Amino acid sequence: MTSPQGFVSRAEIARLAQVKRPAVSNWERRHTDYPRPRLVEGEELFVVESVLEWLDQRKIASNALLPDERPGATFGERFRRNLTGPAAQMPQARPAAKRESPPTPDLWRALDRLRGTYDIIRYRDLVLSLIYARARDRDGRSSAPTGSRSDAKALDISIVHKIRTGDTLPPVAFKVDAKIPADLVEFADAAVRDLGGARAFRTLLDRFATLEGKRGGEFYTPPAVVRVLVDALAAEAPGEIYDPCCGSGEILLATALQAPGLTVHGDVLNAEALVLAKMNMTLHGIDARLGQQSIDVLSRAARPSSNYSYIIANPPFGIRNWSQEDPALNLSWHYGPPPRGKADFAWLQFVLERLAPGGRAAVVMPAGAAFRGGRERAIRQAMVADGCIESVLALPPTLFYSTSIGATIWVLRRSPNPQQELLLVDATGLGRLSQGARRKLSEEDHGAIRDVLADWRAGVIPAHEVLPTAVVTAEELSRSDYDLTPSKHATTKAVVRTHDARQGVETLLRELDRLHKQTVQADVVVDQLIGRAQILEFPTGELPPGWREVSLAGISELTAGPFTRASEDGSVGVVKPRNLKSGRISGAFDRIDVDTAGKLASYRLSEGDIVCTRTGVIGRHALVTSAHQGWVCGTGLIRIRPGEGVDPKYLSDYLNSPSVLDWLTRNSAGSVLPSINLRVLGTLPVVLPPAEARRTIGRALQALNDKITVHEQIARTTVALRDALFPLLTSGKVIPPE
Repeated sequence: MTSPQGFVSRAEIARLAQVKRPAVSNWERRHTDYPRPRLVEGEELFVVESVLEWLDQRKIASNALLPDERPGATFGERFRRNLTGPAAQMPQARPAAKRESPPTPDLWRALDRLRGTYDIIRYRDLVLSLIYARARDRDGRSSAPTGSRSDAKALDISIVHKIRTGDTLPPVAFKVDAKIPADLVEFADAAVRDLGGARAFRTLLDRFATLEGKRGGEFYTPPAVVRVLVDALAAEAPGEIYDPCCGSGEILLATALQAPGLTVHGDVLNAEALVLAKMNMTLHGIDARLGQQSIDVLSRAARPSSNYSYIIANPPFGIRNWSQEDPALNLSWHYGPPPRGKADFAWLQFVLERLAPGGRAAVVMPAGAAFRGGRERAIRQAMVADGCIESVLALPPTLFYSTSIGATIWVLRRSPNPQQELLLVDATGLGRLSQGARRKLSEEDHGAIRDVLADWRAGVIPAHEVLPTAVVTAEELSRSDYDLTPSKHATTKAVVRTHDARQGVETLLRELDRLHKQTVQADVVVDQLIGRAQILEFPTGELPPGWREVSLAGISELTAGPFTRASEDGSVGVVKPRNLKSGRISGAFDRIDVDTAGKLASYRLSEGDIVCTRTGVIGRHALVTSAHQGWVCGTGLIRIRPGEGVDPKYLSDYLNSPSVLDWLTRNSAGSVLPSINLRVLGTLPVVLPPAEARRTIGRALQALNDKITVHEQIARTTVALRDALFPLLTSGKVIPPE
């Protein structure tokens, strides 16, 4: 699998920083501020910008400097140089071709062939044990020369013996057959050889869960759900994290990889899952304290002996008769006894009891937990009154193996000053269906969810154009019988919120009428400025009299942004690549203190500056307005300061032209991700017309942009009108004319 744009693996970090691979693991283990990896399509990768920021702080020891490096040089300088230099083109820049291929089709074909020979589901535990044993066997085939089939079989004997005797496995609950099919041994060996032990184990867990369907969902949570859970929890080290029903350990694993330094605890509900979880954690190098408990733990009256900073869980749905007696006979329930026929609110209260003060939890719940009546409604009311619910997020359908219906994620908290408002997020419209009728979430989908939750925790009321949200109070929820279903409350910014459906429709119709009038005006302006324009003929390569072609460096000052470390009490904003959206500066910003900003005076922004990316998606840029005057240009960006007599708006429009974007693509370098340095960017040819022509060009482009904007507004408003009309049309309250 090729690293997505903007991400690097540990091996790539070592190559680009020109250090040995163990050095990267040492950095990650010893330094708490080292960037945290993310699980991207099942692989642990690091954001390039974060790695650069960290490496910019680390000076290279004098005895490790390369001949062309000055004393005091940093690993960040070396890393950045290699993104665009010869190292980026070296043959070893990426893993071998087999490791690069998308979701390992050869592996799946081999597995499918085995399904025709064996009941492969019955061999799930054996195959995973073989994967684990092969990966842990230091003297196995990975260090042996390739030989004949008989040689390979001989090499496998020790591995099979170790599985039977438990020499390399955690305490084994699996029953290993007396005869282990050679095909399974060869399959496991190929998987470890092609993918590596940790990735092969994780990938096959997902594949087996897919094949097993509903039963697979009992021990494994799909990667998309895991990622949303981890983002919703937003755990930070140091601290202790706990999963009371951790299945194969995939949720704890993802959290530990996202926040290195956490102390990991988990319990499973059966011995089989305990073995899977221990193998999964061990292969990924995570020291986890795992144990086993029964479902009876939910009905115990005893207070927990441990409290955790973070709890994350995907409890099993639909457990009936989870308590041997009516839970109402147990007076220890803080928010009220759950029904005996559903364990959902027993799990939620179990989690809250084990949260440390100030702690946070993210728990998967069935959609019905948000609206069912009876005892569950009473518990919801008590939880809302106590302020322990931070947010409820509705997930799209068909994400899980065990059910096609949607689920929710409840984010809980233990705070001495609980808020009396909670956030509802309707993410049911995100994602797209893939093969096997499973839904996948894109990077943009995950980013939207992460941004909305981060805004809410930062004290900003979220308002997302794609992701409907609502901030509700206890009083508002009391009017809806404490129904926490996000779709009942949440809206996008484009939807008019009104208690009168007819008034809402009429408002949207008036807005459409206004926008159509704007369209007519925009059409007139475009026709005047462009439709009647003269097309002049000049010899190829020549410009009109008074026009000239110059280099970008010849008409502006180019400065690369420095490394900055965000401060909790900072007051000066820092613009970073993630803040450049659709030609504007927006989003969640880092901030630094005034003293630090004073030391970075040469990197401050002024109105009329242009900031553009130098790594990742080349060509993204934004014009600095008065709103960001005095802010700092952050790492990963280049500040372009137009010279005297150069119109910043014209230059910004010019940088957005297709020809310039094509030039940037052709002149960027780097095999890991596109990158462009100051020297190369400075050679960008810029066509500079006379001042009056620049103003005319600006008016024409602005007219076209205005037309694009009004049509986008018409599209959004029309979608809102359709959504507002749909329930009226289907209820018979609105009857269109025939």
